[in-house]
Amino acid sequence: IFWCTWFHISPSRKSVLTDPAKLKKLQQSGEAFVQDDSCVNIVAQLPKCRECRLDSLRKDKEQQKDSPVFCRFFHFRRLQFNKHGVLRVEGFLTPNKYDSEAIGLWLPLTKNVVGIDLDTAKYILANIGDHFCQMVISEKEAMSTIEPHRQVAWKRAVKGVREMCDVCDTTIFNLHWVCPRCGFGVCVDCYRMKRKNCQQGAAYKTFSWLKCVKSQIHEPENLMPTQIIPGKALYDVGDIVHSVRAKWGIKANCPCSNRQFKLFSKPASKEDLKQTSLTGEKPTLGAVLQQNPSVLEPAAVGGEAASKPASSIKPACPASTSPLNWLADLTSGNVNKENKEKQPTMPVLKNEIKCLPPLPPLSKSSTVLHTFNSTILTPVSNNNSGFLRNLLNSSTGKTENGLKNTPKILDDIFASLVQNKTSSDLPKRPQGLTIKPSILGFDTPHYWLCDNRLLCLQDPNNKSNWNVFRECWKQGQPVMVSGVHHKLNSELWKPESFRKEFGEQEVDLVNCRTNEIITGATVGDFWDGFEDVPNRLKNEKEPMVLKLKDWPPGEDFRDMMPSRFDDLMANIPLPEYTRRDGKLNLASRLPNYFVRPDLGPKMYNAYGLITPEDRKYGTTNLHLDVSDAANVMVYVGIPKGQCEEEEEVLKTIQDGDSDELTIKRFIEGKEKPGALWHIYAAKDTEKIREFLKKVSEEQGQENPADHDPIHDQSWYLDRSLRKRLHQEYGVQGWAIVQFLGDVVFIPAGAPHQVHNLYSCIKVAEDFVSPEHVKHCFWLTQEFRYLSQTHTNHEDKLQVKNVIYHAVKDAVAMLKASESSFGKP
Repeated sequence: IFWCTWFHISPSRKSVLTDPAKLKKLQQSGEAFVQDDSCVNIVAQLPKCRECRLDSLRKDKEQQKDSPVFCRFFHFRRLQFNKHGVLRVEGFLTPNKYDSEAIGLWLPLTKNVVGIDLDTAKYILANIGDHFCQMVISEKEAMSTIEPHRQVAWKRAVKGVREMCDVCDTTIFNLHWVCPRCGFGVCVDCYRMKRKNCQQGAAYKTFSWLKCVKSQIHEPENLMPTQIIPGKALYDVGDIVHSVRAKWGIKANCPCSNRQFKLFSKPASKEDLKQTSLTGEKPTLGAVLQQNPSVLEPAAVGGEAASKPASSIKPACPASTSPLNWLADLTSGNVNKENKEKQPTMPVLKNEIKCLPPLPPLSKSSTVLHTFNSTILTPVSNNNSGFLRNLLNSSTGKTENGLKNTPKILDDIFASLVQNKTSSDLPKRPQGLTIKPSILGFDTPHYWLCDNRLLCLQDPNNKSNWNVFRECWKQGQPVMVSGVHHKLNSELWKPESFRKEFGEQEVDLVNCRTNEIITGATVGDFWDGFEDVPNRLKNEKEPMVLKLKDWPPGEDFRDMMPSRFDDLMANIPLPEYTRRDGKLNLASRLPNYFVRPDLGPKMYNAYGLITPEDRKYGTTNLHLDVSDAANVMVYVGIPKGQCEEEEEVLKTIQDGDSDELTIKRFIEGKEKPGALWHIYAAKDTEKIREFLKKVSEEQGQENPADHDPIHDQSWYLDRSLRKRLHQEYGVQGWAIVQFLGDVVFIPAGAPHQVHNLYSCIKVAEDFVSPEHVKHCFWLTQEFRYLSQTHTNHEDKLQVKNVIYHAVKDAVAMLKASESSFGKP
C-alpha cells in the first residue's frame, strides 16, 4: 500500500461543483476549470487517481470518510463540460498558469525573511551556492531531454503534501513524470533508469513500477513531464544567485557558464525585467514584481545558458583561490612532503585575505578571518568536579591530556595565521604550565582529545562556542561539548519518571548481543531492569542486554514529552545549529507550507555491555545518517552491584583506543562514562565499505546489490577489525567516551557506532548545517538504491527543497541589505 507514504491533507474549500450557480455557468460556457476536489467526490465517470481508487475500494465507509488519502489530481487536472453537459478531462495545468500566491512561494521576497542576518546569509551562500547551481544545471539537463512536441504540465505545490517518487520514495523537488490516468509519479532518476532499460543487477528497482488502471504497465513514453516550480522561476533564481554572489564577492566554484556578471553591477531596470519575465498568462512575473516590490530583481534573467541544453554547458568558474584550501588538505591527510616543508607565509595571506568567504563576525571590530593564538586554557568555572582544572594546573610539564606535547593540527595551524599580534599582546604563561593554544578574540574554554584531533568545548552556554565549533566542523570533524547535565532538570530524565508515566505502553525490545527483536514487552519491563540486573528479562541462559527500539515512535517525542522537549531545547548547546529555528540550521528555512522534516528529538535507551565478551558487540552497529546530529547523554545508570565492574569498564575504554585524558576523566575525575563511540570521517566511507565487503567475503557471506554493509547496520568494528582497517586502508577514526552531560556532534555522512558501558539515556536532535549539506545531497541519492526494508530508504530530509529555500532566503536578505552595501 503506497498511499500511506504520502503526507495527506483534506481540501478545505468547497468545490465549484457544489455551487449550483457556478456549476450552471460552467455547463453553459464549456469553460475549463481546475479540479478542486478529490476524484471520489466527483460523481462523473472520470478516471480516478490511484489514491482515490484505493480509497473507494475500502468496505468501511466510515474509514473511507476519515482516511488520510489525498487526491493526486487535486489542483492539477483540468476538467470541462462538453456540449452534452458531460464532465470530461480537458488536460492539466501548464507552467504558465500560475498565480501570485503560487509563484510567491518560490521567489525571494525580502519582506518574508526572518531568522537570518546578513553575515549568515553570506556564509550560507558561500557554502551551498554551488550545490544550488548544480541542482539548476541538473534540472536544465533533464528538461533538455524532453521532446519539443511534448507539453510540460505544472503540478503546483499543495500545502502539507510531500510529493514522493512512487518507485524510490525520494522527495520530488521539481521535474518528474506523471501518469495522466492514475497520477503515478516517478523522479527524474527512476525515469531515466527505466528508459535505459538497465540490466536488473544494476537497476533492479526500475522493475518494481506500480501498474496503472486495469493492471496496465506504465511505459515511460506514456508518462507526462511535470514540474512543481511555476514558470521559469527556478532558472531566474539561479541567475539572481550568480548576480548576488558576484556583487557581494562571495566565493563561487559552480559548474555554470551563465555567469556573465560584472562585480558590483547595477540591478536590471524594470523595463529589462519586463522583457525577460516569465512567459505566461496573467499574472506574469513582471506583474508580480509590480505587486511585490520586495521581489528580487536579477541582474540578468533568462540568460543564454537558460535556453541551451545542459550538455553544451562547460564549467567556466575558476577554482577557489582561498588561502585556506591547503588547510583542508592538511586536515584530511592529503599533505605531501613539499607541503609539510613549505607552509604558506603571512604576506600571502595578507594580500589574499579579501578572497576569503565572509564569516559572521563576533563584533564590529572582528575580521572575516578568525584566527588562533597561544593563550591559557581556562576551564569552565561551573565545572563541579574541578577535575580538568586540577589536571591543567599540575606542573608535570605535559599537556592536559598527559600525552607528549605533539602539535595540535588546528590550534597550531591557526596560531601560525595570527596577524598584527606582537608578543606583548599575548597573555603571559604561568610557570610550570604548558602554554595551550586557544582562539583569538574568543573566551571559549576548550581542550583536545583523541591525540589532539577532537575539540571539546567545556561551557555549553558560551556565546562564542559556535565560532570555535565551526572551524572544526567545516573540516568534517566531530565535536564534543561537556557539562550539559548541570543545566538540565535532572528529575525529568530519571528512569523512574519514564516508568511512572509510560510503563504500560507496549514496545519492541532488542537483544544487543543477538539483535533479536523481543515483542509484547512493555516500557516498564525495560525500565525495571535498567539499574537492576536481577529484574531484567532473561533468555535461556542469562539476563539480556536490552535496547528500547524506536521509542517514543516517529515524531511523538514533542507531543508525548513536552516538558522534556522544552528542557532539552532550552539547554542544547550550539542553538544556532541545533534548534529548529537556528540560523545555521538550514532545515529552519523550509517554509511551513511544506511538510517539515522529522529531525527529532529521538531517544536512545539501552543497558550497558559489561563483560569482556561484550566488547565485540555494539549497542548501535556501524551506520551513518543523512543529517547532522547532536547526541546528549542525559542519564547514566550504574546497576546495583556493577560498581565493582569499574575495572572491566576501564579495560573496555582502553580496548576502545581511548586516550589518556579520557581515562583520567574516569579514574581521577570520577565522572560517569556512558558510551564508547567510534566515529569515522565521511570521506572514508567508501574505504570502510570496501573493507567490510572484503571481510564478509572472507567469512563466506554474500553482498547483494540492494544491500550495503554500512546501511544494513550489520557490523560492529571491534578492536581487531579497527586495527585491520587502519593497517590495510589507512583509516583512523575518533574513539570518544561520552560521559554524563557530554554532547557528541556527529557530521552528516560520518560512519559511527556506539557501545554502552553502563545503562544510558541519550537524546539526539538532528539538524542540517551549511558545511555538510553536500553529504546530505549525496546520501539521498545513495539511499535510492537500498531495498524497501531499510529505515533510511525514504527521503524524509527533502534536501533539495531545503537547499532551494535556504538559498532563496539568503539571497533575499542580501538584496534587502544592498542599500547599505558600498564598493570597497
